[in-house]
Amino acid sequence: MPIREHMTIECPPALAFDLMADVRKLPEWNDAASRAEMKTDGPIALGTEFVAINRGQEMTSTITTFDRPGLLEFSVANKALDVDASFHFGAAPSGTELVIEFEPHPKGVMKALFPFLKPLIKRDLRTQHRKFKQFCESQATTSGHLDSATDK
Repeated sequence: MPIREHMTIECPPALAFDLMADVRKLPEWNDAASRAEMKTDGPIALGTEFVAINRGQEMTSTITTFDRPGLLEFSVANKALDVDASFHFGAAPSGTELVIEFEPHPKGVMKALFPFLKPLIKRDLRTQHRKFKQFCESQATTSGHLDSATDK
């Protein structure tokens, strides 16, 4: 069963999309991430692969859907857990309506532990998504895109 979050961000959908798509920015808003780099060459697009260190664990993220500025999906893998992550960005009067869905696929020992850890993971995701919202809004203010909800 997926973990689902919804939020309104005071920035244009295209800006929120770009900030989420560039996993190299993860350490700027996710305090559990210590490093992130792009492993593929060229611009960020379908198939772009990133490697990040999150909570001391290496994870690989690959963009599986890139439909700017509306839909961004990743396949994320690490030793204990794979995740299909989906981000739906929609225009709203105050900026962006963002719907996030995480479909976790525990592996190994994590399969047995996951039912107990899921509430903690959900709480942590909610915290990190609030930080992403703050990051987007600060970037919109800095870049002058704060009131441009239709910026694509």
